[in-house]
Amino acid sequence: MTLTSLAAGAAPVAVAAPPEPAASAPGELIVRFSPAADARDRLAARAEAGVAFEGALPLRGVQLVRAEPGQSVPAAEAELERSADVVYAEANFIREAQAVPNDPFFSSLYGLNNSGQSVAGVSGTPDADIDAPEAWDLTTGGPNAVVGVVDSGVDVGHPDLSSSIWANPGESGGGRESNGIDDDANGLVDDRRGWDWVADDNLPADENDHGTHVSGTIAASGNDAVGVTGVSWNSRVMPLRVLDANGSGTVADLVSAYRYAGAKGAQIVNASLGGSGFSRAELDAIDAAPNTLFVVAAGNGGDDGVGDNVDTAPEYPCAYAAANIVCVAASDQNDGLARFSNFGSNSVDLAAPGVRTLSTVRGGGYSYFSGTSMATPHTAGVAALIWSLEPGASVAGVKSALLSGTDAKSAFTQKTATGGRLNAATSLQLAAASDGTPLPVPPPAVPSTRSSSPDPERNAPPGETAAAPTPAPSAMPAPAVTLDRSAPVLSLALTSGRRLRTVLSRGLALRARCSERCGLNLRIVVDGRTARRSGLSRLGRPVVVGRTTSSTTPSASTIVIRFGRRARVHLRRLRGVRLTFRAAAMDGVGNVRRRSLRTLVRR
Repeated sequence: MTLTSLAAGAAPVAVAAPPEPAASAPGELIVRFSPAADARDRLAARAEAGVAFEGALPLRGVQLVRAEPGQSVPAAEAELERSADVVYAEANFIREAQAVPNDPFFSSLYGLNNSGQSVAGVSGTPDADIDAPEAWDLTTGGPNAVVGVVDSGVDVGHPDLSSSIWANPGESGGGRESNGIDDDANGLVDDRRGWDWVADDNLPADENDHGTHVSGTIAASGNDAVGVTGVSWNSRVMPLRVLDANGSGTVADLVSAYRYAGAKGAQIVNASLGGSGFSRAELDAIDAAPNTLFVVAAGNGGDDGVGDNVDTAPEYPCAYAAANIVCVAASDQNDGLARFSNFGSNSVDLAAPGVRTLSTVRGGGYSYFSGTSMATPHTAGVAALIWSLEPGASVAGVKSALLSGTDAKSAFTQKTATGGRLNAATSLQLAAASDGTPLPVPPPAVPSTRSSSPDPERNAPPGETAAAPTPAPSAMPAPAVTLDRSAPVLSLALTSGRRLRTVLSRGLALRARCSERCGLNLRIVVDGRTARRSGLSRLGRPVVVGRTTSSTTPSASTIVIRFGRRARVHLRRLRGVRLTFRAAAMDGVGNVRRRSLRTLVRR
């Protein structure tokens, strides 16, 4: 307060001092142009005010400008305000406390925000990160940006992931989640949270940790005072399990997962996996999803632990020449290329943090992993941020923003196509420069004529599923959640009669008991020989003839699985049928127990 005398002999009156000017970025202004102003009008207005274009902001007609040397900000602001083509002009004000989440382990996520802090006992270099807090000032992601995680499954009950799991709209609501019906007519029953091609059921539970770790980096819930935060913390993860408990899977399952992701509208597929066998089917599946961006791992080199050149020793899917692939190498806390990371100036597009990455693991826990698999979800997360900010963006536009927005670093020169490390903030600013219009349309894909390798496999790159060395207590507090890795105990007993006609008409009944509250996925399968004899399969492959979903508790429940109409018609011709009953029980934190029973039913 300032005391000012109004007249001689008058009592002093308290008068408020003028407020201090709000802090603003030196030399910068934000200006919004009229919708009627074209590019020429905007250029003329900037020239008249003595300011230069700095960049477009994610509002129609809004630009950031900088005063030319010799021009004051107040004078430029006044000149812009006088222009008929300007709606308003204002200083680029400073806002304290940017969008940094309150998750307790955020300080360990150097890949998102690196101040040089020690992570797992290793100090970093300030700003050797993706500038996530700066990007979050534009968006923290949205639920309509969906990332298909083609991996070892996801712990959908993890406290940091449960709210980030995608729900299939065709199998959700009105009891459709567990009605035993293929409501969306895609050949998969009750696939409300993705699919498991390893176990062939609707419980894509993680039995390896790899997929859960990847998912946490992409979209772990942010600003919720729990654990870690994902790059795009309000986006959704679509669990698509193709890797088994050992981290191994086949191209056939990958093709199914890729097609599923594209059909369900996932803008992004994260494929933190690879193999040396070229597969035309895999490439065709990628080409068949031109509206999906495939973010893939460069791979971790060979048994010597040293990265290889993907240009001369191809790793797939990284090395495919597809317009909708982004291949990612791993960088460390000091903006160096990780020793284990593959590279390639033609095949590998950019680097992203992938050493000592803290993220979610099964049972509600957190752990440090290292690998190009950890770099890939950083990039997929930024792609989700871009689509959240610009829903009309094309695959080509998002890929261009990712690659053009990198920070050039000497460690990546001649090692990646861009020579840079991922920068979320710059990529979002480039995407926003489209002024709200869709980014360029991708060119049509050209099918490959190259022959496939025999029976190629796809694996999680070696060495990633083991946690990094345990950090010192000061580097990371003990997780707030105790790990639960114990699968529920499941007991089953058939209660139906063994007469074929009765079983086919009334269904197969059994008693199920779980050691805790569990969700159940139940199937009846006939073997290939029976399927061929009955006419259910000409190829002699096993066929699922009945399925349902249910839940159970420590109190035993009676469940009836009914046969499909086609199965009833074909199987009643046989004198006897050997049936295999398969059950998968998932507890509340994503642990799965699988069991099977066999029985012979006769006419």
